[in-house]
Amino acid sequence: MEKAYAMETEITGSGRPLVLVPGGLTGWISWKPHAERLSRDFTVIRVQLLNVAYGLRRERLPEGYSVTTEAAALAAALDVAEIEQADIAAWSFGAEVSLSFAIANPARVRTLTLIEPPAIWVLRSRGPLSPEMKERQEKLKAMWRVDISEEQLAWFSHFAGFVPPDVDPRKMPPWPGWLLHRQSLAHGDAPYLHQDAIEKVREFRKPVLLFKSRDSSDFLIRIIDILGEEFPQATVHDLPGGHALHVVSMEDFFRLFLPFLSRD
Repeated sequence: MEKAYAMETEITGSGRPLVLVPGGLTGWISWKPHAERLSRDFTVIRVQLLNVAYGLRRERLPEGYSVTTEAAALAAALDVAEIEQADIAAWSFGAEVSLSFAIANPARVRTLTLIEPPAIWVLRSRGPLSPEMKERQEKLKAMWRVDISEEQLAWFSHFAGFVPPDVDPRKMPPWPGWLLHRQSLAHGDAPYLHQDAIEKVREFRKPVLLFKSRDSSDFLIRIIDILGEEFPQATVHDLPGGHALHVVSMEDFFRLFLPFLSRD
């Protein structure tokens, strides 16, 4: 029997439960300023992805690790916190995990907010992957359960849309933090390997808020566009700031996010 895991949680505030699921590099610190603001009106549950927790401890991810492992760990974290239903907002790899969780457990989701999930299976719902996307998968596959180098981290920062192609990520202010968390990337090509059914997206009847950035990677923009077409109750917004748009354009993000959360 596969070992069961539960994501670490930090719970603040009071009110209706709001779960914040982070990206797969720096983890829950990316949602810290948002949690401080949102905890005035919500019980905010920040969760830590397993790949980030393992990476910070410099432990190898278990054999068989996958997006499904993370989604099950998210469900277990909600069980431990005795949360039956919540608003869920998620970014990047955490958004792929949350997408998988939500379409498998719609009754546990009140609203769903996704920021650029690398859900490659959504691209495959429209046809075979491009040669470029397959090449990118090979680079990610080389990161599975190994010590991540600075060169691999720099490549990933471009791949994920954090940094424009012509900019050296080592000269960017977030670089020291990325360097500290680089072992989070030892999940390799897990985002590519996961498969879900687009039919489950079409059957998801809860309100969905989707974010993309014109400054981000082309494949992430395309995934949001497809999800916007397939979710029955989806609204799509484009904000500046690249892949970390909810941080770079935080006030614009809140301007759109807070009214969405207040809907009946």
